[in-house]
Amino acid sequence: MDDNRTLTEADVRAIAAQIEVGITQRFQLNVGRGVLAIVWKAILYALIATAAYGAGGGFKKFF
Repeated sequence: MDDNRTLTEADVRAIAAQIEVGITQRFQLNVGRGVLAIVWKAILYALIATAAYGAGGGFKKFF
C-alpha cells in the first residue's frame, strides 16, 4: 500500500458539505426530541393535576 492519494478542493468541499448536512440533521432531530419530551411532560402534569383535583372533590361542585 504505497498509494500517494491527494484530495482535490472539490473533494474537500463535498466532504465538508456532507458533514454539515449530517450535523444539521442530528441537531434538528435532537431539538425535535427535546420539544416532544417537554410536551409529553406537560401532558402528564396536566393529567396528574386533573386527577388530584378530582380526587380532592373538585368536580363535585360542577356535577
